[in-house]
Parts: sequence; structure tokens; C-alpha cells
Amino acid sequence: MKRIALATSAKLPTLNDDDRLLIPALAELGLGAVPAVWDSPDVCWEEFQGVLVRSCWDYHHRLEEFLAWVSRLERAGVRVWNPPAVLRWNGHKSYLRDLAARGVSIVPTRWLERGGQADLARLLRDARWRDAVVKPAVSASAHGTWRTSGETAAVDQRRLDEQLRAGDVMVQPFMPEVVEPGEWSIVFLGGRVSHAVLKRPGAGAGDYRVQWEFGGSAAAMAPPDTLLADAEAVMAAVPGDLVYARVDGVERDGRLILMELELIEPHLFLAWDAGASGRLAAALGARVTPP
Repeated sequence: MKRIALATSAKLPTLNDDDRLLIPALAELGLGAVPAVWDSPDVCWEEFQGVLVRSCWDYHHRLEEFLAWVSRLERAGVRVWNPPAVLRWNGHKSYLRDLAARGVSIVPTRWLERGGQADLARLLRDARWRDAVVKPAVSASAHGTWRTSGETAAVDQRRLDEQLRAGDVMVQPFMPEVVEPGEWSIVFLGGRVSHAVLKRPGAGAGDYRVQWEFGGSAAAMAPPDTLLADAEAVMAAVPGDLVYARVDGVERDGRLILMELELIEPHLFLAWDAGASGRLAAALGARVTPP
């Protein structure tokens, strides 16, 4: 039986509940699936017919090490999904600039380079943003993300300075649509729209983070056709043969504004759609055992 490694992190050695749904779906296609911790020295990756990156939710803390692991697999001839070039491109949020240059509507962004200086109050004033969100350019699951405003920017300046000493930073206007009606996650499997969920932040006053660790929620929902068309346009602007992708954005004036394009280790909400795990298994199977 051909076997696929489902790469995960040390904190989730058996994957998360959602990713585990892929194992029986692959078994139905005659493919074995084995969880494997990406940085474990005990894994012989060459024994597998390929590696599917899944619950590697610590990659952003060790991006250089993670990408070095991907490069080792590549040099060894081990197939990786998504492709290594895509993983490298998506690891730094500057990919949003590339997409914007290709005509994709993204959240307006001010890019600040590591080691540089920026006057946060002036930045917000010049951009005419009353409220803003600051985040590291290498981040996942809202790690290191915080909210500021024209009223608090002077007090928040030290926090920005600290982040700039550690890495590149991005500043964006706060998008109220994240709170109401919510943030869309449109999932593509095998290059095609599979399903979607609408995410909302927790009930905490003023919170905007939709991730579960912050009390967020997600409900299966069909996006309007205009948003699907915009999500497909995002995908058309991405190089590489993608097994999975998650297009995250909000609706404004009937169109999708891209917030994130998740191509490394996104939660795919397989449990939110009865056929999703089967579609992902089929997409992977077509690449492992091509006709």
C-alpha cells in the first residue's frame, strides 16, 4: 500500500480532529496515511510516496527551520503538497503585495521592515485610519497581532518598536466586517471550490479575532456568487499546483477583500462539509497515483 505522511507538529502528534478525517478517506482509495511530526529526527520521509503539510501550527515560530526541512525533502526527491515553492512564497505575508500587483483586492497595508522605525500615530493619521491592526509579517493564528487606534497609538508605540526589532511588521485598517457579518473562509481542494464557512469573533467586548483559541466560531455557509468569483480570481493569480487552499476575506460593497491566503497549514473545516475529506483525498490520490 502506498503511504502518505501527514506532517504535523509535536504538540499535535496525531493531528487535530479535523485532519484525522482524511485518514479513512484516503484508506478508501487504497492509500495509507500516517501522522508524522515535521521536525522529528525519527521519521524517514523517503519511505513515503509524498508528504502533505497539515497541522504544522508551529512553523511561523521557526520559519527558517521549517523551510529548510521542506528544502531537504525537495532535494531528496520526496513530493510535498503544497509544492515547496508555494510554501516558501506563502511563508511571509509579502505574498499579499504580489497578489495586489496581479489585480487582487487586499486590505490596505503599510509594510514596515525589520530594524526600521515608524511613528505609529503619524502612520495612522496619514492613512486616515481611526482603528488599525498590527501584525508580524510572519505569523499564524493571530500570533503577535494587536489592535491600536489614533487615541492609543502613542502608548502603543513601544510595542511596535519591539516588534520591528524582531521582524517585518504590517499595519492595516481594522475591518469592521470581521465582526459583523463575519470573515469568510472559502476552501479550495484540488483547485476547485469545495465549501466555505463564515467565522465570527468571540463575545468578548471589542474582540476581532475569529480563531477558536480566542473564542471565535465558524458556521458552514454558502457565499454569494460574486464572492466565489473573486475567490477564484485569487486562486488564478497563484502560481503552482495546489492541493488545498483557504481564501480568507470579508465582503465589502458586494466584493471580496482578501485578508489572508492560507497555503501552508490552514484549518480546512473538513468536518463542516460531508464530502470535503473525500474531495481532499481524491485530489491527493490523483497526484500520488496519476492515470
